[in-house]
Amino acid sequence: MIADPRVFDDEFVPPDLLHRETEIEQLLRRYTHPEPRETDMLISGPSGVGKTLLAQKVTDRLERQRGVTTIFVDSLGKTTGAVLRAVLERHPNGPDDVVRTTPTESVCREFRRAVDGGTVVVLDEGDDLPETEAINELLATAHVTVIAIAHEGTDWLSRLDVVASHPFGSCHIEVGRYGVTELADILERRAIQGFHGDVVSREYLETIANEVAGVARDGIQTLRAAAEIARDQGFHQIDSVEIATAYEHAKHRIRELNLESLPFHHQVLYAIVHDAGEIAGAELHECYEAIADETYAGGPVHPIGERARRGKFPKLKEYDLVEYDESTTKDRVYSVIDINVEPVIDLPSIGLC
Repeated sequence: MIADPRVFDDEFVPPDLLHRETEIEQLLRRYTHPEPRETDMLISGPSGVGKTLLAQKVTDRLERQRGVTTIFVDSLGKTTGAVLRAVLERHPNGPDDVVRTTPTESVCREFRRAVDGGTVVVLDEGDDLPETEAINELLATAHVTVIAIAHEGTDWLSRLDVVASHPFGSCHIEVGRYGVTELADILERRAIQGFHGDVVSREYLETIANEVAGVARDGIQTLRAAAEIARDQGFHQIDSVEIATAYEHAKHRIRELNLESLPFHHQVLYAIVHDAGEIAGAELHECYEAIADETYAGGPVHPIGERARRGKFPKLKEYDLVEYDESTTKDRVYSVIDINVEPVIDLPSIGLC
């Protein structure tokens, strides 16, 4: 039934990005602004609506039409130095590996030497960037355009502290969920590319689009899950599969992929909550401190304090892995959403946990 499973992968880049033409044109026009420092941009929106894919399509066009160099960096959980090292390593004129102990000033100096023309730096998963100096350093580099990608754009802008005035507020593209018809168009295109023959109806695709409330990633993974269930049960048509069942399978897969993509600190905190099922904040911090030395031993990162730990949980919640009451920090209780999503790391066996 599934002819090409790659069509349903998150990494798949379709030939055309349906129903984002307006956003693409806005971003392309921004790059042609006569003031060099007015080309920087912010793309925001909830998970699964195609923010990264939008940036990819725009930078692909800029590479073809203007010969720019494009650098993509996943900046989630990275310090200023880690972001800038990754940017330098991904530049064609940069080294393959920058030593972690290299001073930030040296990294910036080497990056400025590497830049020999128009360069677009896309900082994906950039929610934590306002707490770093990475934006400042990149804004200070000639011929470099920054495209930042975050979930809550207004909050991101309010936290951004840069030395000079920044242009992100004047080019803030908010990417929303798709309408039912729009997402059904996208699913129909994926079905044509990824399935053997005509195995799903337009009505079924529209029902999926409505079920997932316009979130493209959820819709694509639900369609994939429905096809896998139909194949396993010997159905000739995907329409025979209950959409609610397929959506549950899809959400489980998405949670697993989300967890795998997270940095180490998030992995540790998720493992603690998962092992407990439900855990109070005070107990979580006690457990973290009990296992921290052994868990982080020999690794590239070090244990973090209570405030930094609390700062990791919004991402775990955004990724539908953990839930808690955001209205309070006192007596907060964390619980795992899907107990069948196993932690990526194993915690030491200590009684406190």
